Amino acid sequence: MQQSNKFIVDAMLGTLAKWLRMMGYDTLYSKSYNDAQILSIAARTGRIIITSDKGLHRRAEKLKLKAVLLPEVDVARNLARLASEGLIELRADPSISRCPICNGPLREVTDKNIIRGRVPPGALARYGKFYVCVKCGHVYWEGGHWNNIRKIVNDARMLVQSSKVISENDEKSP
Repeated sequence: MQQSNKFIVDAMLGTLAKWLRMMGYDTLYSKSYNDAQILSIAARTGRIIITSDKGLHRRAEKLKLKAVLLPEVDVARNLARLASEGLIELRADPSISRCPICNGPLREVTDKNIIRGRVPPGALARYGKFYVCVKCGHVYWEGGHWNNIRKIVNDARMLVQSSKVISENDEKSP
């Protein structure tokens, strides 16, 4: 599994793009990308195309570009599929995350004076570690929403494990 894998995601999978970014993967996404732009960017940068568009997937394969067709709308299932194919590692760690908004790298900040006035007072009082996007300046912290993030990543892990059990049982069948 490669942390170095970079992706470009089509307009129908914007939620997945955010999840990949939160998991630390450099992921390009824009609602305005058309198929030709996605193919061109992938060819130029070596990014893996993730799409739910069969036509785009077919065109990518004809161009010998790495592409994954994800018909699922469920994030945990999509993450499990990508992990099963060895394209991502299933982990939820804010210290490796990228900005889910702009894909910029995050920088850890422990000096609250740097982010004072940019986060709610309750978050400033409760948390000691923050992450600032070096590109757009958005500030993040490991709040309660990380419990949900970890749950979905865990659900994806369980799906991967159950599919391995199923495929191993299929191999053992006469």
